[in-house]
Amino acid sequence: MTVDCHPALAGDPTPPNWAELELEATWADELNLARPTGLWRFLRSVLGKPKAVQIDRSHPMIQGIPKYALQEFHNLPNGNYSSRIAHGYITGFDRAMLGTMGAVREAMARQVAGAGAVLDLGTAGGKLAAAVSGAGVEDVWGADVSPYLLKHAASRHPQVRFIQAPAESLPFAAGRFGAVVVSFLFHEMPPKYIRQALAEIHRVLRPGGQLLVAEPSALQLAPVAGKQLLSAEGWRHLYFRALAKRAHEPFVMAWHRLDKAALFSEAGFELSDHQDRIPINLYSLKKRSAAPGDVVA
Repeated sequence: MTVDCHPALAGDPTPPNWAELELEATWADELNLARPTGLWRFLRSVLGKPKAVQIDRSHPMIQGIPKYALQEFHNLPNGNYSSRIAHGYITGFDRAMLGTMGAVREAMARQVAGAGAVLDLGTAGGKLAAAVSGAGVEDVWGADVSPYLLKHAASRHPQVRFIQAPAESLPFAAGRFGAVVVSFLFHEMPPKYIRQALAEIHRVLRPGGQLLVAEPSALQLAPVAGKQLLSAEGWRHLYFRALAKRAHEPFVMAWHRLDKAALFSEAGFELSDHQDRIPINLYSLKKRSAAPGDVVA
C-alpha cells in the first residue's frame, strides 16, 4: 500500500524504494532455531561477549555507516543488521519496556503536532515517526543507519519518508524542519558524535524549532532495597535496573556522565521542560532565537 506524503521540497534526499531493495541475508537470518546447533549459536551470541557485526562492508548501504554503530548492541545477534533480528527488536522493544514507550511517543507527538515538518532521528522501526504523523503532521521523515530497520519501518508506515543517514551528517537543507524528535539514540553514540549530531540538528531546525529527546534514565541504575521491594514501583525499578545492566550498551555510561544542561546549551538549545523518571529521561528544548545566517522557512 502506498500513501501520499506531503510534497518533498527542493534539495530533499530521495528515499530508496525500500520494498524492492535487496539486503544481504546475514548469519543471524540463516539460523535454524529448531535445530540444536542453530539454537546454541543464537544463545551463545545473546549470552556471550558482543562483537563486531558480520556483514559485507562493500555494500553501498553499509559503507556510510559509522564504525561505532557496526556492533552488537542490546546483545542482539549481529545487532541491527539482520532482517529477522531487526524485526524481533522492533516488536520486542516495547514489551521489554513494559509499555512505557507508547505513552512517551504519544506525548512527544502531541508536542510537535504544529511543527509543520518533523524529523525522527534514529527512527529504528518508525513508531515515533508514525505517532507524529498520526498527530496530524503531514511532512514526516525518519532517519536511521540500519537499512534492515528502515526496510521494516517503510513497510509498516508508508505515510513517512525513510532515509538512511547518520545523525551527525544529515542530507537536509538548513532550516528544513520545525521539530526534530530523538528517542533512545544518543546513548548509543560516543560523546564526540553526539555533539556533531546536535550541531546538525541545530542546522536543520528553523529558529525557535523544537528538539525533543527521550533517553534511558540514570535513575534506574540506583540500588533497590528495603521497603522499596515491598511496592510495585520498587519491583518495577528492580526490573529496569536488571534490564539496563544486562543489555549491552557500550556508550550509555558516557552518556550518563555528560552534563546535559551544558551539552544542549553549547549546541544552541534552550531547555523548556525536563522530566526524569524511571525508565525514561525526557528533554524538551528549543533552538535559540534567530542568529545571523539562520534560514527562516
